[in-house]
Amino acid sequence: MTDMPDLATASVPPAKAPTAWRGWLGSLAGRRTLLAVLGIAALAVLLAVPATASSRYIVYLGTLLALHGVLAVSLNIIMGFAGQFALAHAAFYGLGAYTSAILIRDFDLSFWASLPPTAAAAALLAAAIGYPSLRFTGGIHFALITFAFGELIRLVTANWHDLTGGPQGMQLGFSPEPLLGIDFGSTRGIYALAAGLLVISLAIAAAIRFSRFGRSLVAIREDEVLASSLGINVTANKMAAFVITSVLAALAGTIYGPFVGFISPEMMSASDSISVVGMLIVGGLGTLAGPIFGTLIFMGLPELLRVAKLYRLVILGLIIIAVVLFAPKGVAGVIDRLIRPKRGGAR
Repeated sequence: MTDMPDLATASVPPAKAPTAWRGWLGSLAGRRTLLAVLGIAALAVLLAVPATASSRYIVYLGTLLALHGVLAVSLNIIMGFAGQFALAHAAFYGLGAYTSAILIRDFDLSFWASLPPTAAAAALLAAAIGYPSLRFTGGIHFALITFAFGELIRLVTANWHDLTGGPQGMQLGFSPEPLLGIDFGSTRGIYALAAGLLVISLAIAAAIRFSRFGRSLVAIREDEVLASSLGINVTANKMAAFVITSVLAALAGTIYGPFVGFISPEMMSASDSISVVGMLIVGGLGTLAGPIFGTLIFMGLPELLRVAKLYRLVILGLIIIAVVLFAPKGVAGVIDRLIRPKRGGAR
């Protein structure tokens, strides 16, 4: 008689699916995928809630967050990918708003026709200040020159009364014309315009990050001397990143003007440039999802608390201090650390 196996003691192969899932999630590709999914989810919330809300305040807040999201995503290209500390982002934001408004007022251009010359002006100025400062290694020259440029633009705008209205600013009486059957002049239309620019900016940042250009920027960030020895044109790559960064900021400024109906030199202050840097620090420098996380926390929290500007700056300062002390890689770094497999743990 053939012996039958003892079913009670027969070994059962362990389930491999959970182990395989944990192993994939713990891998670099898995962690990047999860961060991308969380970033897309945060972006979906940012875009969907104002689009479906009946409250004008929610739509206003969504537009404000989308515009600052563009600033954070674009600054991440030069600062997060290339490792260059830029302090003129608010200046290019204001430059875009003023250039577009002046072209519409003095040259009778439509809003859409004002966009190409505004982008070209931002690109030329970025190249003009980028070339003498980005040729040096270390980044301190670039940080100082961009800071000085930002203050220069703000002071010129505040004192050129005939062209810019001086410190009192400019009242704007225009809105984007309808395009493709969409009324961009309404509150929701301007929100859709800001949200669309945010999506385009993210697509550009993602395309750069995973391209040869993006890999060159990361190599420059890690070691400029080594990158140069490998045949990478360090100055040209940094300049290209700075030009793209500045053009996107200027385009965001063109939307800000008709959004609030008023622009002034105060929107170009150094504190506003530093605020965008703070968004990247909070969200996570050099990651695609980090600027979205940082914008939602850095801009959304104080706005929802409805605090005065002075207390808002205090709250933002405390957030930056907490992140630097306890999460130096930002929210994206915290998420990556939580899902990273422990050393010696199960693989």
